[in-house]
Amino acid sequence: MFFHPSPHVTALGGAEKRFLETSKIFVEKGLELVVLESNPSLLKRQNIQCQVYTLPSPFSKCHGWFTIYFGWVLWTILACFRSVSITRKTKCRFVFAPNNTVPNLLPAYFTHAVTHLPLCVVVHHMDVTSENLNMSFQTILETYKKIGYAPSVSFLKTLAFFAITRLLEKVDRCITVSNFTARILTRLGVASNKIHVSGNGVDLQFIRQVSVQHKKMFSAVFVGRVSKEKGVFDLLEAWRQIVTGKGDSRLLIIGTGPDLIKVEETIVHYGLKESVAVCGSVDDLQMYSMLKSGKVFVFPSRFEGWGLAVAEALACGLPVVCYDIPALREVFGECRSVFFVPLGDIKKLLIATRKILELEQREYDRLVEISKNYARRFAWSEVALKDLQSIRELRTAY
Repeated sequence: MFFHPSPHVTALGGAEKRFLETSKIFVEKGLELVVLESNPSLLKRQNIQCQVYTLPSPFSKCHGWFTIYFGWVLWTILACFRSVSITRKTKCRFVFAPNNTVPNLLPAYFTHAVTHLPLCVVVHHMDVTSENLNMSFQTILETYKKIGYAPSVSFLKTLAFFAITRLLEKVDRCITVSNFTARILTRLGVASNKIHVSGNGVDLQFIRQVSVQHKKMFSAVFVGRVSKEKGVFDLLEAWRQIVTGKGDSRLLIIGTGPDLIKVEETIVHYGLKESVAVCGSVDDLQMYSMLKSGKVFVFPSRFEGWGLAVAEALACGLPVVCYDIPALREVFGECRSVFFVPLGDIKKLLIATRKILELEQREYDRLVEISKNYARRFAWSEVALKDLQSIRELRTAY
């Protein structure tokens, strides 16, 4: 079950990239994949040898959270019935959801319930900033409101959070990308013996081959979904203050998302048109080239399950400034070129970024080497083999 949002909603995310990378290895290891995927097909574009059925997403060209969510709901309903038909037709032996979003999880669970096949779900993250957070409806609702979502959108997102939680309690296997996510699932009621942790990877060989045309053209780079929870508005506020002290600093924002128009309006409002460039969705070749053209990667995201964008920035040789959230601390806490600042502290975000921009070349080059060396520990082959082991154990149990 492979739902991915329309390119205008968000660029290729970590969950989608993970499935594409691990699918290649699944196929190499002899696993036959039958995939129900939203349009446009990413698997066909990657030329991954599997059987693909596509299902168009309604209102894929529309903007606005309500319209986007309504289109996803319609796709989910259609996918429930289509997936059962495909599963029976192709005689599949288990059901796999590579993401824990509702459009992936609900049709997968529906298929599991109707066909009685085992169900495995990859859980990337739950929208929780701390293990100590009270997991009540009101607390989660207030978390979304504090980020800046309207009360109605916050309510819908909270409903989705607890709907996902209830479904995850009933699946046969949860593969998580971090120990933090695993612990959150346990707190939410998922049995610990159902949870396996396998992590994420980076295509180091491909990244090394990517050349950069304009070396260090940008002072800082951000890559990710252009939305409130990724901290993009915190970044713009920090950049406004950085530019005040260093007028020639340039920021590159790579990605797209539902808050893109608001971001562009904020850039104009702050008088940052000459200091901030916004690039939409790009392929990996362009993205890695652009990353290498920057000096520091700034990533003030509030929710992460692992932090694939951070790992890719490190592989490109960039030091990183990010918010100190549990998953990023778990995965990158030992890396001396990743600088953590308190969640929501814009002043410390800009101070840490400015310090890197003002480093002497020798000190900066040392951080570059630390970043590249740290990224070497993340390999897609190891991740895929762990996933495959979990899948085989699940099949054997049935």
